[in-house]
Amino acid sequence: MSLGGLARACDSAFPSTDPFRYTPPTMKDLRPSHAIRRLIAPYRGLGASLWSMFLATMVNRFGDFVSIFLSLYLSRTLGFDPVHAGIVVSLAFAASMFGSFFSGRLADSFGRKRTLIGLQLAGAIFTASVGFLSAQTWAPWLIVASNLFRGGARPLIGAILTDLSPKGRRKEVFGLQYWSINVGVALGPLAAGFLFDHALPWLFWGDAAFTAVSMALIAARVKPPKVTHSESSLETKDERGALRAFLARPILMAFGGISLLSSMTYSQTGFGLPLTLSDALGAAGPVFSGWLMSLNAIIVITLSIPIARALRDMSPLSCFALSGIFYVVGFGAYGFPLGQGGFALATACWTIGEIVAATNMGVFLAKHSPENWRGSFQSFMGVFYSGGAALGPLLAGPIMLAGGVRALWTVTAAFCAVWALLALLLDLQDRRIIALSRQASPPGS
Repeated sequence: MSLGGLARACDSAFPSTDPFRYTPPTMKDLRPSHAIRRLIAPYRGLGASLWSMFLATMVNRFGDFVSIFLSLYLSRTLGFDPVHAGIVVSLAFAASMFGSFFSGRLADSFGRKRTLIGLQLAGAIFTASVGFLSAQTWAPWLIVASNLFRGGARPLIGAILTDLSPKGRRKEVFGLQYWSINVGVALGPLAAGFLFDHALPWLFWGDAAFTAVSMALIAARVKPPKVTHSESSLETKDERGALRAFLARPILMAFGGISLLSSMTYSQTGFGLPLTLSDALGAAGPVFSGWLMSLNAIIVITLSIPIARALRDMSPLSCFALSGIFYVVGFGAYGFPLGQGGFALATACWTIGEIVAATNMGVFLAKHSPENWRGSFQSFMGVFYSGGAALGPLLAGPIMLAGGVRALWTVTAAFCAVWALLALLLDLQDRRIIALSRQASPPGS
């Protein structure tokens, strides 16, 4: 069956009635098969291009091998200490930040799909080259160069998804995209762990190969709409330059600051957590790190759709604040002596927070982005997120050297509590802005 046929089959498999309208439950409603059909009914009618984006994301994230084991590659293979490893990882994220800043303007000028494909190709070439030079101490500079392009590519996906989303369906689209990411991530870390221990060059070659496959899917199957739509007056075209339009929206600047703090704390799942597991479990650390990331993905696959449905009526920022509570508990637990079971429970806790945050952040940004600058706004927000990811490892190294693992996770949990509170306060301002925009909109708009 072709991909288009698969998409049409997915669309036609569910009832055409309004999936969000409440009706009193009957005995038929209590059947497991009927409950599952109602759960996934909101995802019908999305179209072949969106399903192609989801599949391309799944493939790409399955092969996202390098970022998972970058800190261990630097420390175990090249012999870097935590401070120097943190500097390199931070430089890689800083490169992503600069790539994010410039890619959106290119995408809005030359086409979002075309720019995305070009950036993915350049990133894959640099990543593949590391496979031939993985034992060289200067090889991480090629990873930094690769991240310049990879970091520029990822924000554009959000802009393309917004363009393709049917009206009123953005929570479903971003939720399904996030689900697709984690279908790939569920198995990718296991493959990456095996390659890290037994065939290190293939860690880089495999990453590049899966990026190329993802790029080919997007090139062949994704058809950008000729006309994009807006869902509120907040999304009408802004004739000012992209940066001026972004700076004119203080709520996005505030959200960017909160996203930076959130990213700074979340980055410890890729830097501090592998080092913590290596310290606690010794030689079993790298493999168990892969298992934890797969557990994270399996939980996302299992619970992201039910959680998104349960929180559909909550505002994006209130969901973001809720996610911070789960991060506080999950990350804070890592600071205590834990066995493998304890690490798994802590990971499950912050994973729920990740689900709640990831299915709502893109929705909030899309709601405040003019339709002609969606790529640029996604890129600007990517700067904040990449900046936080760069700061996280840079700060974590000295904290671990000074106070050990417990100090790192105590500080991380405290920062999570701070950004969760800030998100809750910003939600009050967002509600006022939405109310004013509705008053300013003409009747029937």
